[in-house]
Amino acid sequence: MDTDAAARLIDQVRALARGPFRERAADADRDGELPIDNYHELAALGISGLLIPEAFGGLEADGQTYIRLIEEIAYGDASTAVALNMHLLVTAIAAALPPYPYRDQLLKACAEGAWCCAPGSIPSRELDNTSTGFRAVEDGADLVISGRAGFASGSDAASYALVGALIERPAEPDLVISFPALDHDAITNRGNWNSMGLRSTASHDMVIEDLRIPRSDCFVVPLSLLRMGEQMIPQLQWQQRALPGLGICAIWLGNAQAMFDETVQYLQRRRGYLASANSPLGGSNELRSQQAWAQMALGEMDSWLASGRAMLYHAIEQVYTPYSDRQSFIRMQVRTTHHLRRMAEEVAQISIKTTGAHAYVKGQPLERLYRDLTGGIVMAWKTDELQHSLGRAALGEEITIVGPAGT
Repeated sequence: MDTDAAARLIDQVRALARGPFRERAADADRDGELPIDNYHELAALGISGLLIPEAFGGLEADGQTYIRLIEEIAYGDASTAVALNMHLLVTAIAAALPPYPYRDQLLKACAEGAWCCAPGSIPSRELDNTSTGFRAVEDGADLVISGRAGFASGSDAASYALVGALIERPAEPDLVISFPALDHDAITNRGNWNSMGLRSTASHDMVIEDLRIPRSDCFVVPLSLLRMGEQMIPQLQWQQRALPGLGICAIWLGNAQAMFDETVQYLQRRRGYLASANSPLGGSNELRSQQAWAQMALGEMDSWLASGRAMLYHAIEQVYTPYSDRQSFIRMQVRTTHHLRRMAEEVAQISIKTTGAHAYVKGQPLERLYRDLTGGIVMAWKTDELQHSLGRAALGEEITIVGPAGT
């Protein structure tokens, strides 16, 4: 995808995000339903094939374009950005697999407008992941998969799911990666997502009961061999696997920017406490935007946003800059994620404290933005955990980053 085409696409997505996406967000949040028109409009622009190679009909966009688009979409509706980022993670995994006919069909279908989800976490009302997930057994030329998992974001728009299952072996299991069509009778979308924030992501639980798939339609590999192959991935290719995780940071950034802009507009309309025509009770008739404490709060939010944006887009450049070793790159990724998460936490809290009770009323844009922003950061990495990793890295210890966009 050339630079001019990428710039046009960003402009088109920006118009959608700040127009119809933003307008639909309140109704979708109120009803807890996926805004399906958003996905139709994104597919019409080719976004469902954003990271798919051009050989399969995709856009094959670079990381900078990817992150910019996620940020823009999150500005208008963070829920749509979350589900889109999940879909892009799935297509990136599929594109990284060795070629086989079913995988190629999937990539072509997604390039043409099909969507994917990925039930890969604990079901939303459970807490013990040792009893969840998917298992597969061999039956002739087929695999039979069963199990349950949650947080299949975008599942109400999806035609396919990424399902990772294990085949038990005496020493160590084999990993199965499959992409079954969701119209199969053996797959149940429980339709049970009910959250405070990101209510319109359709992050439902999925239950699979005796799903029979030809083994040839799956990617199957012993875990020991997978670990060996992991070490052989070229450094730049390995670094690019960080993009979906940085996409989550872009969701926080876009959502936080929308909250900041809405806060500015709110403060320019909100009068001081006990304000009235003559202020007989001693209140202030000043707009809140004229008060020093509110101005200082805006300054703090602005600083967080500017530093967060600088760090995120620096990290995208680093994805395409070969590092001498993997630990140095992971440390950069953890540092970026930690800062963007702190940015999201601070912007959310400063905004709602500065605007006050009238902003946190059902139906106010700030109330939804606050829930979406806090909902996004609680479902990802933990600030203290990231900070701990940075401290360990400073001491020369080996660290990893494990989260909703992989390890």
